Amino acid sequence: MSNAITIQVLKVAIVYLIIILPTESNLAAGMDNQIYLKDKTDDSGIDFIHYAPRPRWCEIGPSVVGAATNEGLDLVFKEESEFWKSNNRLLTMDEFANIHLIKMNGSGGAWIDYDLDGDWDLYLVNCQGEENNITNAFYENLGNGKFIRATNTGSEDIGEGMSVSVADYDNNGYPDLFITNYGNFKLFRNNGNKTFTDVSSIAFPDGIKDWWYGGSTWGDYDLDGDLDLYIAGYVDFSRRPKYTNLRFPMDFGGLPNTIYRNNGDGTFEDLTSKLDVLSDASRKSMQVLFHDFNEDGFPDIFVANDTDANGFYLNRGDGTFKVFSGPSGLSTTDGSMGVAIGDINNDGLSDIVYTNYAAEVNAIAYLIDNKSSNDGKLKNAVFTQNFDSPMIHKLSWPKISWGPGLFDLDNDGDLDLFFANGHLNSVSGDNRHSNLLFRNNGGGLFQDISHSSGILKTGYRIHRSAMFADYNNDGKVDMFITVNGQQIEDGKGNTILDPNQGRGILLQNQSETNNNWIKIRLEGIKSNRDAYGSAVSIISNKIRQKQFLISGEGYFSSHAKELYFGIGQSNIIENVEIKWPNGLIQEFKDIFPNQTIHFTEGKESYSQTR
Repeated sequence: MSNAITIQVLKVAIVYLIIILPTESNLAAGMDNQIYLKDKTDDSGIDFIHYAPRPRWCEIGPSVVGAATNEGLDLVFKEESEFWKSNNRLLTMDEFANIHLIKMNGSGGAWIDYDLDGDWDLYLVNCQGEENNITNAFYENLGNGKFIRATNTGSEDIGEGMSVSVADYDNNGYPDLFITNYGNFKLFRNNGNKTFTDVSSIAFPDGIKDWWYGGSTWGDYDLDGDLDLYIAGYVDFSRRPKYTNLRFPMDFGGLPNTIYRNNGDGTFEDLTSKLDVLSDASRKSMQVLFHDFNEDGFPDIFVANDTDANGFYLNRGDGTFKVFSGPSGLSTTDGSMGVAIGDINNDGLSDIVYTNYAAEVNAIAYLIDNKSSNDGKLKNAVFTQNFDSPMIHKLSWPKISWGPGLFDLDNDGDLDLFFANGHLNSVSGDNRHSNLLFRNNGGGLFQDISHSSGILKTGYRIHRSAMFADYNNDGKVDMFITVNGQQIEDGKGNTILDPNQGRGILLQNQSETNNNWIKIRLEGIKSNRDAYGSAVSIISNKIRQKQFLISGEGYFSSHAKELYFGIGQSNIIENVEIKWPNGLIQEFKDIFPNQTIHFTEGKESYSQTR
């Protein structure tokens, strides 16, 4: 009898270990699960190639008439006008910069549900320009893992494309496209029938400057219910000190950033001259973000600047901003490129990652204080650099990183970290790089899994942007990477032939995991329709996670406009808290995982999609 009791006790104990313990342990119960990303480009129907031809590189020339030292190219000075020799003719500085420097930065893309069918379509920007009439491209998601190129959508553009951001700027329920180019920008309004209309001249009645624009971001900085627009200005070729050697872009000045207020009637007002904050922001800006770092309800601004100090500006809430770049701890002077925001260590605060040039390492900055104040009114936002994961710095040191990504790829409850890499030029050797992927082991500690994850199988390329979305709706976050199509050289003047160069990469997340997940989509009513600026917290198995809906993360790109939460082995989300941009806080209880939840501001009910 005692043996039978003992056996029964053991059975109960085993059941407890199998069923109970996983739901009471850390969300990362599936630590042995393997993150794996598979190249599905050939199967997807996405055949996009970024065209970016260029002459051979000439980096540094002497300050007198003579031959350049790199690759045997001639650099001739004539009355402060420079000329580069290419294909047996002399190029003006404008021609050289247009063909070479502009193309090196590459282009981005965006995940966008343009037809509102529930899956993510793909828009890709090309930096070719008018040559050969090569345009931006739209790929419609067919819902079966395949895409088809959509033609005659009205969103085709033959400009020298840089970035794209997605926003429902007119609050009509359909996502629109904003494109930046070298020389102009474009706003394409979604007509609701799978076509777009170029409304740039209507939306910006004061005209569009002939500038080199970088990234853009949307946010309701004045909380009036519609989205305002912030655009980065990059290099100003006219601003170069006399009698200097040319090593760009650092030898040039920067163009101003521009902020446009949405008037709510389809037009925008340029407020740049009225907001003195932007007098501090002419620093060759690459990527910009609206985000409420100090959690006072008003979106602040972070600007990643190339070869100059990054900018950080606190929203005072009265229509003006306070320069807080130095005190924030983010004002590093590296060649910063892309930006990602997320709660890396699950402390409820907005940490930030920004990519940098080679030999500068990528930055991971923890937000450590957003409660204190210097003036008793405006709360600070102070960061400290993270050096707890030294492999990130060691491995990113020799690479130029562009598009970062902070997403939970194995659904274990913390954010993993991705870097898209590729050099600008070939002076120091092959300009192709492999990408990097780091797994978050909890608390913000990262482990390099680049080899085991499969991302190295895509090879060495000149990667640029990385855009994240669950394109096949299986609960795992996938990504698309843009690749620059510029000429590849070995640093000795020899051209390397690479049939994959310029070809974008679709990576499907095929991670071996049984972890559960939840996807959240938001719709604002009193707040902006996109709900940009919302903060969502979930509690699952008594563990809290917090994410933010932000426009413009990455490099020159837009991720899918939904939030992804992995919850490990937990089988229920105990609480979902949504703080909408207008300040409304809503809570929802006991939601089952492995589905997409649609929340509408102010409504007590929600819809579900499995």
